[in-house]
Amino acid sequence: MRLRSKFAIVIILVTLTLSVSVFTAVDLYRRDAVEESRVAVNETATRTANQIDASVRERQDYLGLVASRSEAHQFDQSGQFLDALVLNSRFYAAQIVATNGTVIAFRGDITAQQRRAVLGSNRSTEPYVKAALDGRSFVGEGEAVDETDRHVLVFSTPIFEDGEIAGVLAGAVYLDTQTAFDALPPLETSRQTVRVVGNGTELYEGDQQFTASIEASATVDATGWTVTVVRDRSRLDARLHRLELFQAGQLGVVLVVMAGLGYWQYVASLRQTERLLGGFDDIGSGNYDRTVSLEGGTEWEQISDGFNDLASTLQARETALRRRTQRLEVMYRVVRHNLRNQLTVLLTYADVIAEVTNDEEIRRAAQSIGDAGQTLTHLSERARQIETALADDQTPSRIEVNEIVSDVVADLRETYPTVEIETSLAEDRWAHALPSLRMAIESVCENACQHNDAEEPHVEVTVATVDGTSARGTRPTELTRTGTVDDSVQRADQDRKADGETVWKDGVVDSDTDRWVRIVIADNGPGLPEQDRTAITEGRETELEHASGLGLWLAHWLADRSGGHLRFHDASPRGTVVELLLPRAAATTPTHGPDGESGGER
Repeated sequence: MRLRSKFAIVIILVTLTLSVSVFTAVDLYRRDAVEESRVAVNETATRTANQIDASVRERQDYLGLVASRSEAHQFDQSGQFLDALVLNSRFYAAQIVATNGTVIAFRGDITAQQRRAVLGSNRSTEPYVKAALDGRSFVGEGEAVDETDRHVLVFSTPIFEDGEIAGVLAGAVYLDTQTAFDALPPLETSRQTVRVVGNGTELYEGDQQFTASIEASATVDATGWTVTVVRDRSRLDARLHRLELFQAGQLGVVLVVMAGLGYWQYVASLRQTERLLGGFDDIGSGNYDRTVSLEGGTEWEQISDGFNDLASTLQARETALRRRTQRLEVMYRVVRHNLRNQLTVLLTYADVIAEVTNDEEIRRAAQSIGDAGQTLTHLSERARQIETALADDQTPSRIEVNEIVSDVVADLRETYPTVEIETSLAEDRWAHALPSLRMAIESVCENACQHNDAEEPHVEVTVATVDGTSARGTRPTELTRTGTVDDSVQRADQDRKADGETVWKDGVVDSDTDRWVRIVIADNGPGLPEQDRTAITEGRETELEHASGLGLWLAHWLADRSGGHLRFHDASPRGTVVELLLPRAAATTPTHGPDGESGGER
C-alpha cells in the first residue's frame, strides 16, 4: 500500500474517531440531561400526590373528630350541629343519616329545593352510607356536580353512642385549589403544569400546553387519583441543540485542522516522497541524468543531495561499464576471429609438417603443436557457447534433470570408455534453471573424466531432492549412501554447519515443499587445483589466482543465474566433489528438455 493511501486512511480514521467521540459525548449528555429532568419531574409528581393525600386525610380526620363529639348523636339538635361544622371547615355541605339509611339532617351551601329532595330519603345503598354503617371511614373518588364543571369529594364517618353506631356523619367539599388541591397553584408555571385524574374523570387540569414535554405520574393513596406533572422540554431541547451546534463547530475546527495538517504533511512529506520515488524509478530504468530537489527541512535537503550524488555515481559507473563492455566485445570479436583464423593456419601447417618429415622428433613436435591448437580451438568454441548460454535473454525455466544427466553420462561413456561412470538418479527431479544446464553438467563431468589420472578412474553422479535445511548444509539425509560421495558431502556439511556458513541462496521456487534439487559429481582424480577453487570462491581471477578452464565458471554462473549455488570440496581419500544446488521447480511451469528446447506443461 502506498504511503499516501496509508496517510489518507489514518486521517479518515482519526476524523471518524473524533466524530464518533463528539457525537457519543453529546448523546450521553443528552440522555443524562433528559434523565435528570425526568427524575426531577417524577419527584415533583410524587411530592404533589403526597400533599394531596395529606390534605384529603386531614379533612377525613377532622370529620371523624367532629363525629366523636357528644352533640353528633343528639339528633334533635342536628341542624345547629351541621351548621357549625360547615361554618368552621371547608365542607360546603353536611348531612346526618340514621342507621336505617334515612337522611335526618342536611345543611350547607345548598338550595331549599335540594334540602327538601334529600331530607327523608333513603341512602342506605350509597357507598358512603354503607361504609360508615360498617364502622369504616369513607372517602369518595370525586363526583361531578350536575350541570356544572365542578367536582366534589364526599367523606363519611360513623357516629358512635355508647360504643354502638348511632348514625352517619357525611360531608362534601369542592375539589379546587382551596381544598384538596391547595398544593397545585405553586406548580403551575410557564414551564410546568399539573393534571389530576380520578376514576377516568379529569378532576384538575392546568392551562399550559407544550409541544415537547417530560411527564411523570404518581398515585394519591387515599383516593386512587393519578397526579401527572408535565414539564416543558423546549428549553432543554434548545440547550441541547446549542450544545450540538457548539460541538459541531468544534468538530468542524478539528476537521479543518486535520485537513490542514494532511495537506501540510502531503506537501512536506508525501509529495517529496513521490518525487524521490519517481527519481528512483527513473534511475531504475537507466535515466541517470535525473535529479531531484527536495525542500521542507534539512533532512530532505540531505536526502536530495544524497540522491543526486548517487545518480551521478551510478551514471559514472554505467558509463565506465558501457565503455569496458564495448572494449571487451570488440577485443573478443577481434581476438576470436583472428585466433580462429591463425589456429586454422597453425593446424594446417602442423599436419603438413607431420606428413612431410621423416624425423620422428619433428613429427612429435608437430603433433604437440596440433594438440595445443585443438585445445585452443575447443576453448574458443566453448567461450562462444558460454556467451550464448548466459545471454541476458535467457531466463530460468522448468527442466528435467535426470534426463540431462542420463544423456551426458551416455556420451561420456563413449568418449571415455576407460572411466567407470555411475549414476544414482531419483525419480521425477525437475529443477528451475537456465536452459544451458546440460552444458554446465557436461563441463563438470567431462573435467572429472578428462583429468582423472587414477589407475581405475571412477566418476559418480547423484541427483536427489533435499529440503531447505539439508540444502543449507545441516543434515543431508537424502545423500546417506556409502562411498566417496557420502563421506565427503557429510563432512563438508558438518564443517559448514560448525562455521555457520550459509551455502544456499534465497529464492525458493517450490514454496509449498521448500525442497531443492542437488546434483553431486564426485571423482577419484587428482583433486581440484587450489587456484581454480580460489578463483571461483572469490568470484574473480587475478594473475596469481585464475581457473584453468571455463567449465567451473559456467557451472558457477548458471547456478547463480538460476537462484542456486555451486560448492566443491575434497573427496576421500582423493578426488573432488562438486555440488550444484538448484531450486526445485514448481508444479506447473514451462519446461525444457535436455537441449534447452521449450516443452509443454507438466
